[in-house]
Amino acid sequence: MMDMFMLGLFFMMFSGILFYIFNFNHLLMMLLGLEYMLLILSLMFLMSFMIFLKQYILLLIFFIFCISESVLGLTILIMMVRMYGNDYLKSLMILQC
Repeated sequence: MMDMFMLGLFFMMFSGILFYIFNFNHLLMMLLGLEYMLLILSLMFLMSFMIFLKQYILLLIFFIFCISESVLGLTILIMMVRMYGNDYLKSLMILQC
């Protein structure tokens, strides 16, 4: 039962990586893919900490880093929309010919 759950989590992580790789036009879509991967990674950490380590303080530290990463990403998204008017990553290229 637990092996099927972990296999499902690995499949979801792989699909999140594929989503992150193939949706690189909009910054918002990249941030959503990154948050999805962090959610799956936190579930993997939770399952492994429950089984092996029983140290939940590491999971709390991981959640703190996830929250700070998401706040930083949203701040960059807001600044980009205010400066450029859209969230296309190609509009960030300054050295385009």
